[in-house]
Amino acid sequence: MTREILRRRGRSTVRFSMTAIPVLNQIVRPFTAKWHRESLAGAFAEEARCREFRRELAILQEELRNYSNYNRMLAEITGVEDLTDLERAEV
Repeated sequence: MTREILRRRGRSTVRFSMTAIPVLNQIVRPFTAKWHRESLAGAFAEEARCREFRRELAILQEELRNYSNYNRMLAEITGVEDLTDLERAEV
């Protein structure tokens, strides 16, 4: 979705870009790159690797929840409802 917004809106997304891109590149991408490679190598056929993936995913999710100001800012910029607190209540 971020890439689509950046493609569609181009230079008019300065605030959005400055907020979203660092989080994606520094927090989300390392996780997705690792687990994409692992998936291609068959890691999800092993129960232990599945548990490792779930543990790391839970850590990533908590790390992203800690960016509540970031989440609120992105919600405001994109004009969507901020569900950060709702998600936290469900956990």
